[in-house]
Amino acid sequence: RRPVDLLCRLCSRRRTRRRTTSVHPWESMLAADKDRLVAALKQNALALRQKELDYYVERYSNIATQASIVAGFAFDSLVELEISDDMRAALAPGGRWKAELRWMETVYYGSASLTMALALYTVCVASFATVYGHRLALQGPTGSVERAVAVMMKQRHSIFVTYGLSLLSLVVAAITMSWIKMGVAATFVSGIFLALLLGLVRKHQQMKALFRIPQEHMVQGDVRLF
Repeated sequence: RRPVDLLCRLCSRRRTRRRTTSVHPWESMLAADKDRLVAALKQNALALRQKELDYYVERYSNIATQASIVAGFAFDSLVELEISDDMRAALAPGGRWKAELRWMETVYYGSASLTMALALYTVCVASFATVYGHRLALQGPTGSVERAVAVMMKQRHSIFVTYGLSLLSLVVAAITMSWIKMGVAATFVSGIFLALLLGLVRKHQQMKALFRIPQEHMVQGDVRLF
């Protein structure tokens, strides 16, 4: 009986070892569920980044459209306005204004040219950021959406500064044009344009303060899973 008992014990031990070393079906199911959960989280995080990318694309597209309109105004002012000899005589010493104002012609052409250059710069840079940002996000490797958003975020300062400077130089061109062309009404027209400029600056500061988001409360689309 002893050999038989020993053989039975060895068989039972082998069975217990096989049971302990075998993988249960529920363990593989948990692993699959975990993989699906991580994939869903990554997909949702990518969707958040995509919304942020669409925000910058729409923002730059709008400002590019507005800058193209400003460039059109500047081009028309350079082409359409013809300064006659009577206008130049009125700006000369002893003319209508009894002062030396011939420098206004130079300021007019310079500010109109600067307006067109800054507006075209804004249009081109905003278009570059939109086209190449979309291309990087769609055709780039893993992590390209985050990189596209980061690059577009860095370009916003230069785009908005050049657009604001183009509007400022456009107002300067309009004021000098009124002194060249409008005669006595130039003072009133200049006051209107200056009031417009000051009102825009003040309103911009007010709205910036109203819509301000503290840096510590700024929410972005970056999500770190691990």
